[in-house]
Amino acid sequence: MVILTIIATKGGAGKTSVVANSAAVLADMGFRVLCIDTDVQPSLSKYYPLHYRAPNGIVELLLGNNTEQAITSTISNTVYPNLDIILSNNIVDDVKTNVQNRPDRAFLLRTKLTHPCITDNYDIVLIDTQGSVGVIQDAAAFAATRLLSPIMPETLSAREFIAGTQSALERLQHGKIMGLPVPPLSALIYARDRSKDARMISDQIREYFNSSLDGQKQLLQTEVPSAKAYKEAATLRIPVHCHETTHPGKAEPAKQVMLNLLSNAIKFTPE
Repeated sequence: MVILTIIATKGGAGKTSVVANSAAVLADMGFRVLCIDTDVQPSLSKYYPLHYRAPNGIVELLLGNNTEQAITSTISNTVYPNLDIILSNNIVDDVKTNVQNRPDRAFLLRTKLTHPCITDNYDIVLIDTQGSVGVIQDAAAFAATRLLSPIMPETLSAREFIAGTQSALERLQHGKIMGLPVPPLSALIYARDRSKDARMISDQIREYFNSSLDGQKQLLQTEVPSAKAYKEAATLRIPVHCHETTHPGKAEPAKQVMLNLLSNAIKFTPE
Protein backbone atom coordinates (compact mmCIF):
# COMPACT_ATOMS: atom_id res chain seq x y z
CA MET A 1 0.00 0.00 0.00
CA VAL A 2 1.24 3.46 -0.92
CA ILE A 3 0.78 6.30 1.59
CA LEU A 4 1.36 9.67 -0.07
CA THR A 5 1.50 12.73 2.19
CA ILE A 6 1.25 16.14 0.56
CA ILE A 7 3.33 18.68 2.48
CA ALA A 8 4.22 22.34 2.20
CA THR A 9 4.99 24.94 4.82
CA LYS A 10 3.13 27.63 2.91
CA GLY A 11 -0.63 27.82 2.49
CA GLY A 12 -2.23 28.09 -0.93
CA ALA A 13 0.34 25.86 -2.62
CA GLY A 14 -2.25 23.59 -4.21
CA LYS A 15 -2.07 20.65 -1.79
CA THR A 16 -5.83 20.08 -1.53
CA SER A 17 -6.40 20.25 -5.28
CA VAL A 18 -3.58 17.77 -5.89
CA VAL A 19 -4.96 15.34 -3.28
CA ALA A 20 -8.59 15.56 -4.41
CA ASN A 21 -7.92 15.23 -8.12
CA SER A 22 -5.25 12.54 -7.76
CA ALA A 23 -7.54 10.52 -5.53
CA ALA A 24 -10.43 10.74 -7.99
CA VAL A 25 -8.30 9.64 -10.95
CA LEU A 26 -6.96 6.66 -9.01
CA ALA A 27 -10.46 5.68 -7.86
CA ASP A 28 -11.69 5.91 -11.44
CA MET A 29 -8.84 3.62 -12.49
CA GLY A 30 -10.16 1.00 -10.07
CA PHE A 31 -7.84 1.54 -7.11
CA ARG A 32 -9.33 1.68 -3.62
CA VAL A 33 -8.45 5.12 -2.28
CA LEU A 34 -8.61 6.68 1.17
CA CYS A 35 -8.09 10.43 1.65
CA ILE A 36 -7.26 11.91 5.05
CA ASP A 37 -7.77 15.59 5.82
CA THR A 38 -5.46 16.75 8.63
CA ASP A 39 -5.82 20.48 7.90
CA VAL A 40 -7.50 22.77 10.43
CA GLN A 41 -9.11 24.45 7.42
CA PRO A 42 -11.01 21.42 6.08
CA SER A 43 -11.03 22.23 2.37
CA LEU A 44 -10.53 18.60 1.34
CA SER A 45 -13.41 17.53 3.58
CA LYS A 46 -15.73 19.79 1.57
CA TYR A 47 -14.32 19.04 -1.88
CA TYR A 48 -16.62 16.17 -2.89
CA PRO A 49 -20.20 15.37 -1.82
CA LEU A 50 -20.60 12.53 0.66
CA HIS A 51 -22.70 9.38 0.35
CA TYR A 52 -22.15 8.53 4.03
CA ARG A 53 -20.77 10.70 6.82
CA ALA A 54 -18.99 8.80 9.58
CA PRO A 55 -19.64 9.75 13.21
CA ASN A 56 -15.94 10.46 13.78
CA GLY A 57 -13.01 11.98 11.90
CA ILE A 58 -9.32 12.82 12.09
CA VAL A 59 -9.39 13.81 15.78
CA GLU A 60 -10.66 10.37 16.79
CA LEU A 61 -8.27 8.67 14.36
CA LEU A 62 -5.30 10.45 15.94
CA LEU A 63 -6.30 10.06 19.57
CA GLY A 64 -8.49 6.94 19.48
CA ASN A 65 -7.68 3.29 20.00
CA ASN A 66 -5.87 1.19 17.43
CA THR A 67 -8.87 -1.09 16.85
CA GLU A 68 -10.91 -1.87 13.76
CA GLN A 69 -14.08 -0.45 15.29
CA ALA A 70 -12.41 2.82 16.26
CA ILE A 71 -10.67 3.27 12.91
CA THR A 72 -13.65 2.39 10.70
CA SER A 73 -15.84 4.80 12.70
CA THR A 74 -13.79 7.64 11.16
CA ILE A 75 -14.20 6.66 7.49
CA SER A 76 -16.80 8.49 5.38
CA ASN A 77 -17.76 7.56 1.82
CA THR A 78 -17.84 10.06 -1.03
CA VAL A 79 -20.39 9.77 -3.85
CA TYR A 80 -17.62 8.43 -6.08
CA PRO A 81 -16.97 4.65 -6.04
CA ASN A 82 -13.68 3.52 -4.48
CA LEU A 83 -13.12 6.94 -2.89
CA ASP A 84 -13.41 7.30 0.90
CA ILE A 85 -12.29 10.07 3.23
CA ILE A 86 -11.48 10.75 6.87
CA LEU A 87 -12.81 14.23 7.52
CA SER A 88 -11.10 17.02 9.41
CA ASN A 89 -13.29 17.68 12.43
CA ASN A 90 -12.59 20.36 14.99
CA ILE A 91 -8.79 20.29 15.26
CA VAL A 92 -8.64 22.87 18.04
CA ASP A 93 -5.62 23.87 20.11
CA ASP A 94 -6.51 21.32 22.80
CA VAL A 95 -6.29 18.53 20.24
CA LYS A 96 -2.85 19.70 19.10
CA THR A 97 -1.75 19.86 22.75
CA ASN A 98 -3.02 16.33 23.36
CA VAL A 99 -1.11 15.09 20.33
CA GLN A 100 2.02 16.98 21.43
CA ASN A 101 1.83 15.40 24.89
CA ARG A 102 1.58 11.85 23.56
CA PRO A 103 4.92 9.99 23.77
CA ASP A 104 3.85 8.06 20.66
CA ARG A 105 2.86 11.19 18.71
CA ALA A 106 5.14 10.39 15.77
CA PHE A 107 3.41 7.00 15.36
CA LEU A 108 -0.22 8.11 15.79
CA LEU A 109 -1.14 7.92 12.11
CA ARG A 110 1.41 5.30 11.12
CA THR A 111 0.01 2.67 13.51
CA LYS A 112 -3.57 3.28 12.38
CA LEU A 113 -2.72 3.10 8.67
CA THR A 114 -0.88 -0.21 9.06
CA HIS A 115 -3.93 -1.83 10.68
CA PRO A 116 -5.43 -4.63 8.55
CA CYS A 117 -8.74 -2.77 8.25
CA ILE A 118 -6.83 -0.17 6.21
CA THR A 119 -4.21 -2.28 4.43
CA ASP A 120 -6.76 -4.94 3.40
CA ASN A 121 -9.27 -2.43 2.04
CA TYR A 122 -7.20 0.28 0.35
CA ASP A 123 -4.50 0.41 -2.29
CA ILE A 124 -3.42 3.99 -1.61
CA VAL A 125 -3.86 6.61 1.10
CA LEU A 126 -3.45 10.31 0.34
CA ILE A 127 -2.98 12.72 3.25
CA ASP A 128 -3.61 16.46 3.00
CA THR A 129 -1.77 18.56 5.59
CA GLN A 130 -1.83 22.07 6.99
CA GLY A 131 0.42 24.65 5.37
CA SER A 132 2.54 25.06 8.50
CA VAL A 133 4.90 23.04 10.62
CA GLY A 134 3.42 21.15 13.56
CA VAL A 135 3.07 17.81 15.33
CA ILE A 136 0.13 16.66 13.18
CA GLN A 137 2.03 17.41 9.97
CA ASP A 138 4.98 15.46 11.41
CA ALA A 139 2.73 12.47 12.18
CA ALA A 140 1.39 12.60 8.61
CA ALA A 141 4.91 12.71 7.19
CA PHE A 142 6.12 9.81 9.31
CA ALA A 143 3.11 7.74 8.20
CA ALA A 144 4.00 8.19 4.52
CA THR A 145 5.86 5.94 2.16
CA ARG A 146 6.33 8.98 -0.11
CA LEU A 147 6.07 12.76 0.22
CA LEU A 148 4.85 15.17 -2.44
CA SER A 149 5.35 18.92 -2.25
CA PRO A 150 3.69 21.30 -4.75
CA ILE A 151 5.64 24.46 -5.61
CA MET A 152 4.01 27.41 -7.31
CA PRO A 153 6.48 29.06 -9.72
CA GLU A 154 6.50 32.44 -8.04
CA THR A 155 9.26 33.89 -5.91
CA LEU A 156 7.76 33.54 -2.42
CA SER A 157 6.59 29.94 -2.95
CA ALA A 158 9.96 28.88 -4.36
CA ARG A 159 11.82 30.50 -1.47
CA GLU A 160 9.45 28.92 1.05
CA PHE A 161 10.02 25.49 -0.44
CA ILE A 162 13.78 25.82 -0.29
CA ALA A 163 13.76 27.27 3.23
CA GLY A 164 10.63 25.96 4.95
CA THR A 165 10.14 22.55 3.41
CA GLN A 166 13.84 21.77 3.56
CA SER A 167 13.90 22.74 7.26
CA ALA A 168 10.91 20.48 7.86
CA LEU A 169 12.71 17.59 6.19
CA GLU A 170 15.81 18.20 8.30
CA ARG A 171 13.69 18.21 11.45
CA LEU A 172 12.11 14.90 10.44
CA GLN A 173 15.58 13.35 10.33
CA HIS A 174 15.32 13.01 14.12
CA GLY A 175 12.78 10.25 13.51
CA LYS A 176 15.58 7.90 12.50
CA ILE A 177 16.44 7.28 16.14
CA MET A 178 12.89 5.91 16.56
CA GLY A 179 13.09 3.79 13.42
CA LEU A 180 11.19 6.35 11.34
CA PRO A 181 13.15 7.15 8.19
CA VAL A 182 12.17 10.24 6.18
CA PRO A 183 10.30 9.10 3.06
CA PRO A 184 11.60 10.19 -0.37
CA LEU A 185 10.24 13.55 -1.54
CA SER A 186 8.90 14.45 -4.97
CA ALA A 187 8.31 18.10 -5.82
CA LEU A 188 5.73 19.29 -8.31
CA ILE A 189 5.60 22.61 -10.15
CA TYR A 190 1.96 23.60 -9.68
CA ALA A 191 -0.22 26.26 -11.31
CA ARG A 192 2.41 27.44 -13.76
CA ASP A 193 1.18 30.18 -16.09
CA ARG A 194 2.72 31.22 -19.40
CA SER A 195 4.51 34.28 -18.09
CA LYS A 196 8.22 34.86 -18.51
CA ASP A 197 8.57 35.14 -14.72
CA ALA A 198 6.98 31.71 -14.14
CA ARG A 199 9.24 30.17 -16.77
CA MET A 200 12.34 31.73 -15.20
CA ILE A 201 11.43 30.58 -11.68
CA SER A 202 10.62 27.08 -12.95
CA ASP A 203 14.09 26.94 -14.49
CA GLN A 204 15.61 28.02 -11.16
CA ILE A 205 13.68 25.28 -9.35
CA ARG A 206 15.04 22.71 -11.80
CA GLU A 207 18.57 24.01 -11.29
CA TYR A 208 18.15 23.67 -7.53
CA PHE A 209 17.17 20.02 -7.82
CA ASN A 210 19.87 19.27 -10.39
CA SER A 211 22.50 20.71 -8.05
CA SER A 212 21.31 18.93 -4.90
CA LEU A 213 20.70 15.36 -5.98
CA ASP A 214 20.88 13.07 -2.96
CA GLY A 215 18.60 10.19 -3.84
CA GLN A 216 15.86 11.45 -1.54
CA LYS A 217 14.53 14.39 -3.57
CA GLN A 218 13.32 14.62 -7.13
CA LEU A 219 11.45 17.13 -9.26
CA LEU A 220 8.68 15.56 -11.29
CA GLN A 221 8.73 16.16 -15.01
CA THR A 222 4.98 16.73 -15.05
CA GLU A 223 3.84 20.29 -14.34
CA VAL A 224 0.28 21.29 -13.49
CA PRO A 225 -0.64 24.43 -15.44
CA SER A 226 -2.58 27.40 -14.19
CA ALA A 227 -5.83 26.60 -15.98
CA LYS A 228 -9.45 27.47 -15.34
CA ALA A 229 -10.48 23.82 -15.51
CA TYR A 230 -9.10 23.16 -12.01
CA LYS A 231 -11.01 26.05 -10.45
CA GLU A 232 -14.18 25.17 -12.34
CA ALA A 233 -14.00 21.53 -11.23
CA ALA A 234 -13.53 22.58 -7.59
CA THR A 235 -16.55 24.87 -7.82
CA LEU A 236 -18.65 22.09 -9.35
CA ARG A 237 -17.27 19.58 -6.79
CA ILE A 238 -16.27 17.12 -9.50
CA PRO A 239 -12.89 15.62 -10.43
CA VAL A 240 -10.97 17.70 -12.93
CA HIS A 241 -10.27 14.67 -15.13
CA CYS A 242 -14.03 14.33 -15.63
CA HIS A 243 -14.47 18.06 -16.22
CA GLU A 244 -11.81 18.45 -18.92
CA THR A 245 -11.18 15.36 -20.99
CA THR A 246 -10.12 17.27 -24.09
CA HIS A 247 -8.63 20.72 -24.67
CA PRO A 248 -9.64 23.01 -27.56
CA GLY A 249 -6.07 24.31 -27.95
CA LYS A 250 -2.64 22.73 -28.03
CA ALA A 251 -2.33 22.31 -24.26
CA GLU A 252 -2.80 18.90 -22.65
CA PRO A 253 -6.25 18.44 -21.11
CA ALA A 254 -6.48 18.16 -17.32
CA LYS A 255 -7.24 14.44 -17.59
CA GLN A 256 -3.92 13.75 -19.30
CA VAL A 257 -2.03 16.04 -16.92
CA MET A 258 -3.35 14.12 -13.91
CA LEU A 259 -2.55 10.75 -15.49
CA ASN A 260 0.99 11.95 -16.23
CA LEU A 261 1.35 13.22 -12.66
CA LEU A 262 0.33 9.90 -11.14
CA SER A 263 2.53 7.98 -13.53
CA ASN A 264 5.51 10.10 -12.38
CA ALA A 265 4.70 10.43 -8.68
CA ILE A 266 3.16 7.08 -7.79
CA LYS A 267 3.84 4.94 -10.83
CA PHE A 268 0.32 3.50 -10.79
CA THR A 269 -1.24 2.30 -14.04
CA PRO A 270 -4.69 0.85 -14.73
CA GLU A 271 -5.05 -2.86 -14.16
